[in-house]
Amino acid sequence: MASVSLGSLAREKADIVERAVRRISRQENLILDTKQADNATALLIYLVESGVQDVDELVEFASLAKGKRYDPMDGSFT
Repeated sequence: MASVSLGSLAREKADIVERAVRRISRQENLILDTKQADNATALLIYLVESGVQDVDELVEFASLAKGKRYDPMDGSFT
């Protein structure tokens, strides 16, 4: 059984988030201000920490949220 260090796992998750953020920032139909971009990044981090690893899915979820802040306590977007 291969052992994965916590550091490499954290780097892998950070890489997934970074790729999703880059792809979102390139989308012409999704212009986010700084606050919306921060909200989208926080959502991406939450999703990756929750087990979503597919960049296409992450971009889709963040696009659907349209930069709104996600509250994981009640599942709402504001």
